[in-house]
Amino acid sequence: MAYLDCAQYDCCHNKAGGCCLGGVTVRHAGPGDAVCSSYRCNEGVGNVATDNAPATAETDVHCTERSCRYLAGSTCRAAHISIDVSDCGPQCRTRAAAQN
Repeated sequence: MAYLDCAQYDCCHNKAGGCCLGGVTVRHAGPGDAVCSSYRCNEGVGNVATDNAPATAETDVHCTERSCRYLAGSTCRAAHISIDVSDCGPQCRTRAAAQN
């Protein structure tokens, strides 16, 4: 599990920067980009975070970004993961290029 800090406050799973899901999925979105594919906009449905489990700082993070140094199998092994708002969606700011 990793510590997840999420700044995508319009996500229906976000509660004060924590995630109410037991785990999130980050997917490869292009060269150097990885985005949270568990994101769901709360527009039109309100914030359903209160209907989910309480937000937790530690979350399982599954990832498809094969060029990231923190990927181990299909799990992120970074101790702290930051999701931030960007033009391409909720972007993983922790992504780091794999060392050769």
